[in-house]
Amino acid sequence: MFVRQLRALCPPLLAVAALAAPVMAQATASSNFYGASFGTLFDKNFESFSTTVNGVGLTISAVSSGSAPKVAVRWDGIGMSSSALEAGEINSSLFGSGDSILLSFSQDVKLNSLVLSGWDVGLFGGAIDQAYLTSLGITHHLGGAVTPFLSPLSTFTLGQLPASRFYVLGAQGSLSSFRLAGLSVSAVPELHSSAMLALGLGGIALLRRRQTR
Repeated sequence: MFVRQLRALCPPLLAVAALAAPVMAQATASSNFYGASFGTLFDKNFESFSTTVNGVGLTISAVSSGSAPKVAVRWDGIGMSSSALEAGEINSSLFGSGDSILLSFSQDVKLNSLVLSGWDVGLFGGAIDQAYLTSLGITHHLGGAVTPFLSPLSTFTLGQLPASRFYVLGAQGSLSSFRLAGLSVSAVPELHSSAMLALGLGGIALLRRRQTR
């Protein structure tokens, strides 16, 4: 009798295990866009740039008021270019809005931190470069950052923004110029996966009740 019940429970248990897999994938992981192993010496321009972070798909697109903006990929990070004569950094503008890139993930993620290269801080700690990060209508402004001595990288912790699939990173101010050199994300369980897991567990409980009668 026990063996028969165990055999009957195996298929639903396997189904629930499969449903639970995306729910349990919540580990934080980082992606590095800096160094000789990442890009070439000179910019390569793309319509969009795709990669994965902790198993979550990420597509980066360029946003600009110029015509046909491109994603610029080089050894020191990811930027954008709106014309052949423009450098591939994410630049601010004296007139109107500056450059920005759109980070599109394949599912909701919590963006924990950003690493920016070419980020300049004044002699007295004041912000020369300035940026913003927007998601779900909430904007977080990035000003001065604590940069290790002689390091070309600055890391920003982002505890204020809610989990989302879409984030916009842009330059603001008058002298800003930088690249995206890395990021850290935590995958967020999708609601329908959690609901299906609950239904699966409920089905197993109902099956066991019927078999014990």
